Amino acid sequence: MIIAQLSDIHASGLSEPFRRLDKVLGWLRPLQPDAIIISGDLAEHAHEQCYAEIRERLEDTGIPFFLVPGNVDDPAALRRVFAERFNWPADGKLNCSGVVGDQMRVIGLDVTVPGAHHGDAQPVLGWLENELASSSLPSLIFQHQHPFMCGIDGKDRNLCHNQEALSLVIGKAGGAALALTCGHVHRPMFSRFAGLPATMAPSVTRANTLRLDGKDTLAVDPPGLLLHHYAETRLVSHVVMVS
Repeated sequence: MIIAQLSDIHASGLSEPFRRLDKVLGWLRPLQPDAIIISGDLAEHAHEQCYAEIRERLEDTGIPFFLVPGNVDDPAALRRVFAERFNWPADGKLNCSGVVGDQMRVIGLDVTVPGAHHGDAQPVLGWLENELASSSLPSLIFQHQHPFMCGIDGKDRNLCHNQEALSLVIGKAGGAALALTCGHVHRPMFSRFAGLPATMAPSVTRANTLRLDGKDTLAVDPPGLLLHHYAETRLVSHVVMVS
């Protein structure tokens, strides 16, 4: 089973973000993964128009998809374009969940904070606990802001708050949680969280500079994605850069 993860499209009404998205979807289409998850920051300007164009492109693939908002998204516009697909309420958090095939679930957490760049898991912990308890299938949890320290200079000030409480909820679920993945920093990375694999997808938009211990590197990454491959209880995550 293959779950493709896209993140940080940052559509703006200009052609370049959609050109990069079309490259990624063009590469992905022949693979026909079992589902696509998008871990936030779909658009940063002209939100409703961009969301409609993104939805059209995703539906054209014929692949089931799930998404959560990021810090530059417009929740009201996102709700207008996607609410009926994910049964989102008229107000409140834009979480989502679903069964992929008959082997696993995806659970998307809206950890965004209005008007802020950091995230906060606290408002969605009860919902997550109920979701993890509702099925015996293993779940891939995804969200926008990272709940683990990424080590990139300046980026951890905008991580997801209340990560300890999030870790406790995931830990209490035992084997129900398979891994956690996110976006937000525009770089692929791998760590652990709540005793599980924790990953971050590369961005569809331009990558951020990799700045570790005050040392800058040139960001020349093409658009990319993660492929999460699940087989025989094992999950392996692959980075794909689409030049």
